[in-house]
Amino acid sequence: IWAIHPTPKEVGFSPLAVIKDLRKLNFSINQIKAYLEDRNINTTIELMEKEIDLIEKEIMPLVLLKKDLEKKVKVLKDFQKIDDYEKIKIEKIAARKIIFIEESMSKEEEVDLAFRKLEARNDSKLFLFANKDMGVFIEEESMKKGDYTVYENAFFFVDDNEEKYNTILPEGYFATLVYKGGYEKSQPLFEKMMEFIIG
Repeated sequence: IWAIHPTPKEVGFSPLAVIKDLRKLNFSINQIKAYLEDRNINTTIELMEKEIDLIEKEIMPLVLLKKDLEKKVKVLKDFQKIDDYEKIKIEKIAARKIIFIEESMSKEEEVDLAFRKLEARNDSKLFLFANKDMGVFIEEESMKKGDYTVYENAFFFVDDNEEKYNTILPEGYFATLVYKGGYEKSQPLFEKMMEFIIG
């Protein structure tokens, strides 16, 4: 009868393997040293549970990014089916949380710069913000004058469970329009939409 007993090295418990794993998870040298000097089943279980927690935190942004990308794919596929671009529709839209920066802008480059500034506000979210829906509010005084090319408050929509946000766009019925092209097409289309709304 043969009994096979794996060595610590074979199951990943060798000091070198432990050090490599913990360094990957940004454990400090002192933390690793303290563990190696008092290594037993209990401390190993405790350490592994900490490792699992850290790995979960590392994975979560990727899981959220995957969900965002799946939503983007669905939106783009829906766009492919649109055969009535520039048609105004009334749609009921649920409440949405947003974060924004207050900065007047009028050129396409300024809008893009505002988004980059907004993304830089929180580096831990930059990875995710890059795949969020975004937009701008039209500056009120300019809108009263019929100029729909001056924007303010560039913003990103964030998930419903996001705790840090600036405001909530309430649920309601909105006039919507989808068009192909750049910012330069927005002025005549906004004029068309305002005529539709005001009547």
